[in-house]
Amino acid sequence: MSSRINKNHYRNNCSKWRKSKLGKTNPNNRYFMREIKKTYDDFMDRWGSYIKANDPQHYYSLINKPLPKKYKKLNYPITPVNAYVPEQSKLSHEELQKRLNEEVALKKQKEETERKKKEAIRLEKERIKRNQEALAREKNYIFWCDPHEPINKNRLGSSQIIKKKNYDYYYWQKILLWYF
Repeated sequence: MSSRINKNHYRNNCSKWRKSKLGKTNPNNRYFMREIKKTYDDFMDRWGSYIKANDPQHYYSLINKPLPKKYKKLNYPITPVNAYVPEQSKLSHEELQKRLNEEVALKKQKEETERKKKEAIRLEKERIKRNQEALAREKNYIFWCDPHEPINKNRLGSSQIIKKKNYDYYYWQKILLWYF
């Protein structure tokens, strides 16, 4: 009873190992950052100059600085201003117009052939779709049958009447005859 009243019972009477973290460390952010910085500095002291000489882009990304201009590759080609004269500028005005008209005619012809191919493909797809719809519509008429049996077997009125005997009526009729 006294242990319930005494608020310090756990601290005074229970074993000490429950409160401890069993030798586990509880490092904080500064500890981790110090270890990372030490490892990083060791690596850069040993390999920094080699990486800078062989792969400067990687080196500057490791030290978190932008790549200097001397290491950047130029995006534009370095050529003289008038090194290449296009073939069209050598032609006269009439020859240039003639060539442009030929190119336009050739382009129209290619477009026309492409359009015809697409039209043929579209028509073929429509034909296939129409056939599939007809098959779905008439599927209940198409089935396997025995050629040696009559077509309307079990479909005539007299045979249907024979098939549909009311067995319950006959059953009850026999029971009634038996009792009376």
